[in-house]
Amino acid sequence: MALDDKATSFASGLVRIHKVITRGLEMIGRRGAEFAQDGFPDALTQHGFSDYAHSLITVLNEHHLSEDEVAFPALKEKLPAAPYERLAADHRQIEGILAEVRGVMEGLMEADASQVLGDLMEAVKRIRIMWTPHIGREEIYFSEKAVSAVMDSQEQGRLNGLIAKHNQEHSDPDYLVVPFVLFNLAREDRTVMAQSLPPVIMQELVPKTWKEKWAPMKPFLLE
Repeated sequence: MALDDKATSFASGLVRIHKVITRGLEMIGRRGAEFAQDGFPDALTQHGFSDYAHSLITVLNEHHLSEDEVAFPALKEKLPAAPYERLAADHRQIEGILAEVRGVMEGLMEADASQVLGDLMEAVKRIRIMWTPHIGREEIYFSEKAVSAVMDSQEQGRLNGLIAKHNQEHSDPDYLVVPFVLFNLAREDRTVMAQSLPPVIMQELVPKTWKEKWAPMKPFLLE
């Protein structure tokens, strides 16, 4: 599949955002366990880890919101066999866990963040138990073959545009969330993702205007 086709494919976009979130959960789990045991090596790393965790929470919540409010309503008539109620129930359960995490996240910047890190690790563990089978169901029912059978590339492109608009309206702060999404993807996937963004984001905002704001997250991101 050519890069342009991947950029308009709903199924490919779904897999890409799943990769972002999966890597984010894995990174928080692995590095958070290290910091819980040994402490943060310096204030900048602590700041970056806190920003990374906040960004993950934002992206995961927004991904589920965009599915519930945009993608699923658009797909129900065309793919009625998909388990929409089960998927939405998973979203609600994960959001309940995220709400617990939000209540303690400010403590990540405290001198002794061990308790907050412990709470965060437990929450991530609970989410990951649900996450793998959840995305497995989505990627089966909304596979490239299944979606392409009922929606042409133009329809998929329009749906992706609506999802992107929804994401932009709910992804705050964008100077952290956009780099988080882009740099939790390998280069090929990142290139495809960038095709859906206004050129100014990749040419000016990410490398220049926003750079100092998201730079503390770089130890947790891909090159």
